[in-house]
Amino acid sequence: MQRPSIRQIHPFPFLLALGLIACQAEQPEPTRPAPLPQDKQIQVYTNHEPASSYTEPYRKYTRDGDNLEQIIIEAISTAQSMVDVAVQELRLPGVAQALVERHRAGVKVRVILENTYSRPFSQFMSEEVTALPQRDRDRYNEARQLIDLSGDNQLGPDEINQRDALVILDNANIPRIDDTADGSAGSNLMHHKFLLVDGRTVIVTSANLTTSDVHGDFKSPSSRGNANNLLKIESPELARCLRKSST
Repeated sequence: MQRPSIRQIHPFPFLLALGLIACQAEQPEPTRPAPLPQDKQIQVYTNHEPASSYTEPYRKYTRDGDNLEQIIIEAISTAQSMVDVAVQELRLPGVAQALVERHRAGVKVRVILENTYSRPFSQFMSEEVTALPQRDRDRYNEARQLIDLSGDNQLGPDEINQRDALVILDNANIPRIDDTADGSAGSNLMHHKFLLVDGRTVIVTSANLTTSDVHGDFKSPSSRGNANNLLKIESPELARCLRKSST
């Protein structure tokens, strides 16, 4: 006599399994939340914003968040008379190149940095890197990966001129000082992070202008970087106050 199949004896588990597979196949993709409306005078952005996404300019992968670097670049590109930058650290070549473009167009560009981060990383000697505290050595290695376009662990002149943000500024003779300009040793506490454009547009951000603060850590491909925000404010009054604080 022919023995009954498992399907004939126990049809329920078989049908249940088919149903679960079908349900899983039909699961819709999670929907991205709609972006909140922005005010004309005050606009808010964050590099972990779930309502938006962008392709990161250096590693070329797409990730959630607002592209804070691009927002800064677009603000700089509107400048007709002046751009003032006061930041603790500036390592993003896209921002540096935007400043050079406006400088060459006759716009007055000035940069203030914190003295600890006012030297191009590409100029550090190996013994200096070894003597750095681990936190600063991590910053150095991050910047080196950004500059090393060929990935051969060597920094050639063309790579440095294209990717070391401070070298880009210096090659264009853009004036920049740090917090030792008053003759002091510097406080190591100059943590400003703002830009002024034409005495009207103010950008204030919690992010240093570095890859790890804006886009993500190069040592970890899945990293989205530190969670940071950016405000773009149209206010001549605020611009005037901040300009006084940086002079």
